[in-house]
Amino acid sequence: MFKTASTLLPLLATVAFGLTLACGQSQSTSTTNQATDTPAQPPKSAKDVLATVNGTPIGEADVRFALSSGGHNKEVPPGHRKNVLEVIIRRELIYQRAVGLGLDANASYQEKLRRMEAQINAFKRKELSELFWREIAGTAVISEAEAKKYFVENAARIGTEVHVWQILRRKEGLIEQVLNDLQRETPFEEVARKLFPNLPKTAGEPWDLGYLRWKQVPKPWRNVVYDLKKGQMSGVIRGPNNRFWIIKLIDRRQNPDITFESVKPTVMEILKNAKIEELREKTERDLRAKASIVYATVPVGASEE
Repeated sequence: MFKTASTLLPLLATVAFGLTLACGQSQSTSTTNQATDTPAQPPKSAKDVLATVNGTPIGEADVRFALSSGGHNKEVPPGHRKNVLEVIIRRELIYQRAVGLGLDANASYQEKLRRMEAQINAFKRKELSELFWREIAGTAVISEAEAKKYFVENAARIGTEVHVWQILRRKEGLIEQVLNDLQRETPFEEVARKLFPNLPKTAGEPWDLGYLRWKQVPKPWRNVVYDLKKGQMSGVIRGPNNRFWIIKLIDRRQNPDITFESVKPTVMEILKNAKIEELREKTERDLRAKASIVYATVPVGASEE
C-alpha cells in the first residue's frame, strides 16, 4: 500500500467517517453517543459525491483531505486519486462492519472520538461566531449628523493635544508595585527609567510619548487623561490584553487646525465601534436570557470526591 494511505487511514476512520453519523444512522447497533440538539451535517452535493458505500457518500472533500494529510497539496495524477478513493472505500466498509459488531463502544476509540468532536465543535463555534458578528457589525451604521453631534459635544477634548508620560506593565502586581513607588514620592521618570536598565545614554526616553492628538489617545485613557491637571498622575488604568498603565500629564495645548471635517472619519469609526460593542453586549444578554443553560453538578475543574 502506498504511503498516503498508510499514514492517514486511522485519522480518516476517526474524523471523516466517525463524525458524519451516516453509518450510525444506517446501523442501529452503533453505540456512539451523539448530542440530540447538534445540527446534522449538511448533505454532500450530488456533484461532489464520488461513490456511495451502503448509502454513505464518499465525497471530493474526503479525497482532498486524504491527499492533503499525506502531504499532497498540489494536483496529483488521476490514477493516484483513484487509489486514494479505493482506500477510503475499503476503510469505510471496515468501519461499517466494526460499528455493526459494536466495536465503536471501545473506550479508547470513544475517548479519541470525543477529543476529535471537541476540536470540530470548537472550529464550528469559532467560525460561525465570527460570521455572526460580522453580520451584526454590518447593521451598525453611523450618520453624519450623529458624528457632528458627537464632535460638537466633545469639541474641547477633540481639539486638545496632551503631552503624556506612561508606565506600562503586563501584570497587575507589577503595576501596583510601580504605584507604591510613586506614592512614596519617587520621581516618575526615575521609576520609569528603572524599567529600562540597558537603555543607552544617547537614547530618548521611551516613557515620554510627546504630544498625542485625540485620535491617538488609547481608549482606556480617554476618561482619565483629559481630566488630569498639568503635572498630575493617574491611578492604575486597566486595558485589554493584560495591559496596565500609570500616566502623567506633562502639558496640554489646543490645536486650532482641528475641524469636524479633519476628524470626521475617526469620529465615525469610534461611534461605529461603540455601537458594535453595544450591539454585541445586548445580543449576548438576549441570547443568554432566552437560552436554557444547565450546569453540571460538579463545577468545571473540580474533582469528584
